[in-house]
Amino acid sequence: MMKHIAFPLIAALALFATAGCKKEKGFEHDPNAPVVIEKFTPEVGGAGVEVLIYGSNFTKDTSGVSVTVNGVPAFVAGVVEDRILIAIPPKAGTGKIEVNIRGHKGSSTDDFGYKPSTVVTTFAGSGNSSYVDGKGTAASFNIGNRCGIDIDENGNLYVPEAGNLRVRKIAPDGTVTTLTGNGNSGYKEGAASEAEFYMPFDVVAAGNGIVYVSDPAAWTIRKVTANGTTSLVGWFEAWGMGIDRRNGTLYYTDARGDGSVYKVDPATGASEKIIGSLSYPSDVAVDSKGNLYVVVNGSHIIRQYKAGSWEPGVTIGIPGQAGLVNGPAASAKFDLPWSVAVDANDNLFIAGNGTWDGSSTNTNQCIRFVNTTSWEVSTFTGGSTAGFADGTGSAALFSAPTGVTVGADGAVYVVDRKNDRIRKVIAE
Repeated sequence: MMKHIAFPLIAALALFATAGCKKEKGFEHDPNAPVVIEKFTPEVGGAGVEVLIYGSNFTKDTSGVSVTVNGVPAFVAGVVEDRILIAIPPKAGTGKIEVNIRGHKGSSTDDFGYKPSTVVTTFAGSGNSSYVDGKGTAASFNIGNRCGIDIDENGNLYVPEAGNLRVRKIAPDGTVTTLTGNGNSGYKEGAASEAEFYMPFDVVAAGNGIVYVSDPAAWTIRKVTANGTTSLVGWFEAWGMGIDRRNGTLYYTDARGDGSVYKVDPATGASEKIIGSLSYPSDVAVDSKGNLYVVVNGSHIIRQYKAGSWEPGVTIGIPGQAGLVNGPAASAKFDLPWSVAVDANDNLFIAGNGTWDGSSTNTNQCIRFVNTTSWEVSTFTGGSTAGFADGTGSAALFSAPTGVTVGADGAVYVVDRKNDRIRKVIAE
């Protein structure tokens, strides 16, 4: 940790060290006087953020100084009489800053507001648009379209690839294999090496190695067994899909200008239209109570529908207004959102940039988070700039993130469409 943050901290220290030289050369800590923290800046931040503490009765000898944030030890970069520069430690949490000088302690009046950070890595994919099975970055994808992703109970990921006309499987250790599809364009059921797709688009994991794949160009939803054998569920113009894990019921959206959401019994193929008059509904997810969350791409919103009655609930975002604005659901803004996932606590993750071509000008090159208790919207990771970079929080860059899913351990996986990679996001 120290090696990672030492350089920027030392550079920042240089900015105020000169001012410190102008102070009295004879400055020393008085053990009989209190250690006082007057203020600190910034007042809010995450792990690694540099915080400057102002106060009195400090010491120039950093070996005699220790600082904690909410009781967690922080890295002390240096002291200049009335200022101490620290780096906020990981997982500190919100709480008081305490300075300890050889056993004499002083505590801040106000809490430091800790913001948990996210760390983004490349889980699989070389970034080359091609077809290569392998482990981690040795594998290659050709996502090709606004494809989805899902994870099963064993931590296996499933990724439909419109570009490669296959469905890939990624084991928990990052090993990529081909689940089904021979790479030829067409509609054909059969064994893994015989099955053909026109445009494998979204996927849901139903448990026990069973996944369902939508192929809107073939007007089908297909069932795929653990060995890659496919069979037809039914003829539907299905784009985004969701599953009620309590009973196995499927839901899909048709992504039309005057679009709808449908309910499907995968055992019989029987379907029912349950919600209509939506502007390009692109995806649907189901929470633990059976409520639906539908991404209405054309309206820049996510809308809740109550289980069973399908009556509209909370609308997340301002209908018809595009942008990247966090805050309460009613005032937040999205920019052509595309897919949605639900975590174990029924909170939502929204993949931005649902433009048809993955435009770099879309403002949502990120994953948004919706707390469904407070209905507050925040940016989970990424930002408004398209690119590729692993890193922490907003320093991580994506280019047209379109698919998102959440594992049982809380890890978030993202289809990074234009980068042809699968990214993994770990939050504190």
